[in-house]
Amino acid sequence: MKKNGIVCILVLLLSAVMFGQTKESTKNGAILHCWCWSFKTAEENMKNIAEAGFTAVQFSPVNTCLEGDYGGLDLLGADLTGKWYYHYQPTDWKIGNYQLGTRDEFISVCKKAEEYGIAVIVDVLPNHTTPRKSEIKQDFLDAVGGIENLYHEGEKRGITNYGDRLQCTTYSMGGLPDVNTENPAFQSYFMTYMNDCISCGADGFRFDTAKHIGLPDDPKDPRAKENDFWPIFTGRKAVGGVMLKDADKLFLYGEVLQGGNSREDAYAKYLSVVASDYGGVVRSALKNRKFSAKGLEDWRNAAGEDKIVTWVESHDTYANYGESAKLTNFELRAGWALIASRKGGTPLFFNRPQGPEATQFPGVSKIGDIGNDEFKNPEVTAVNKFRAAMAGEDEELLNGDDATVLMIKRGDRGIVIINLNPKKAAKISVPVAFADGTYKDAAHGYSFTVKNGVLSGKVPKEKIAVIY
Repeated sequence: MKKNGIVCILVLLLSAVMFGQTKESTKNGAILHCWCWSFKTAEENMKNIAEAGFTAVQFSPVNTCLEGDYGGLDLLGADLTGKWYYHYQPTDWKIGNYQLGTRDEFISVCKKAEEYGIAVIVDVLPNHTTPRKSEIKQDFLDAVGGIENLYHEGEKRGITNYGDRLQCTTYSMGGLPDVNTENPAFQSYFMTYMNDCISCGADGFRFDTAKHIGLPDDPKDPRAKENDFWPIFTGRKAVGGVMLKDADKLFLYGEVLQGGNSREDAYAKYLSVVASDYGGVVRSALKNRKFSAKGLEDWRNAAGEDKIVTWVESHDTYANYGESAKLTNFELRAGWALIASRKGGTPLFFNRPQGPEATQFPGVSKIGDIGNDEFKNPEVTAVNKFRAAMAGEDEELLNGDDATVLMIKRGDRGIVIINLNPKKAAKISVPVAFADGTYKDAAHGYSFTVKNGVLSGKVPKEKIAVIY
C-alpha cells in the first residue's frame, strides 16, 4: 500500500459509519460470528470489531432457551455445568436468555453497533424446540393451540433418509422435535418475535436448519394446508395480517447444508444459503497445504456466488463434530484470506473460544466471554479492508511456482498473496496493472516493487500479504 493507504482506511471506516447498515453492505462485507458472546461483551468490543473491518456481527440465538444444568455457563462441561448448544433448544420465542443477556441489553448492543455502522444478524431457529418438552413455556403453548398442534405429525419419527424431502422437512432431526412451521398460530407467534428483534435493532437473520423447513412445492405434512413459511418470513406474504418488518432491508440467509437433496437453488429464490461444500474443499486444501487455483474457483453451490455465505469453519464443524478444530490459527487466516478476498459470497469469520490453537474446547472461556483475538489479527483486518476497497472488481485466482502459493487478483487494483509453505518464503513475480513503484503490504509492511508491469517481492513462510 502506498503512503495514502492510511487515508483510504479512514475513509472506509467513516463511510461505514456514514451509510450505516444495509442489506447490500452486509452482503458485500464481512460477518463476525460472535459465537457465544454475551450482548455486553459484544457492546464492549464493537469499536475493535469496526476497526478490524467487519461490517456485521452474528449472534447466537437470542430467544428463551433451555437452562438446564443449573444455568451453568461452560461451553461444553460435564453434567450440571453447562452446554453451548442449549442456545439451540428453544423453550419460547421471546428476546433474552440466561446465556447472552436481557432484551434491554440486546437493544443496547444494537444501538452501539449502529454507531459504528455494523449490522446485527440474529440466529433464529423456528424448526424445532428443546426435546425437554416439559420446559416449554405455557404461554407459548397456549398461543399455538397446545402441544398437540405444535409439532408435525412425523416429529416422533427420526430422519433416516435425508434425500426424502418429506422426512427432511417434517421428521425430527437429532432428537429435536420438529415444529409445525405451517401452523398459522405458530407463524403469528414467531412473526411477533422476529418483528420484535427488528424493532430492537436487528438488521438480518440466519435461519438455523433451514433445509428442514419445507419449500412451497415440497411434500406437505398432513397437518399443513400449504408450505408457506418461506414466503411469509422473507416478506412476501402476511400472516394474520402482519408482514415481516422492513423485509427489503434485511440480510437473510439459511443453513441449507448441502447434500441429501438440499435444493439450495430453490431456497436461494427466498434467501441466501451457506456454501458448506466449498468450506469442506477449503479445509481439505488447508490440511494438505495446497491451494490449487483451478480447484478453488468453483463455489460448488447451485445458488450462485451472489446468494451464498462462505466460511472456513462454522460453529458446527468446530463444536459439533470437531472436524475443523485441529486447524491452526494461520490455516484459518489463510482460508479467510481466500474466501474474503474473492468477489463472490459473503464471508463469515467464526470466532473460536480463547485458549491454545488447534484445540477443541480448550476450557479457558465460558459462555458470554469474548473468544480469541484472531478476529483482529493484522492479516484478517487487512483482508477485510481489502475486500471493501475492491468492491465490484473482477477476480483471478492463480498459483505461484506451485500450489503452496495462491494469489487472488482483483481487477487491476489489488492482490492478496497466501504462502502456505511452512518451511520457506515465496518469491513473487506476477504481472499486474499497477503503476511502477514501491508498495507496502497492508498486513505486515512487506515491501514489493512494480516495474514494467511485474510485481516482485517475498512473502515469508506461513504469511499473507495484502497489496493495493
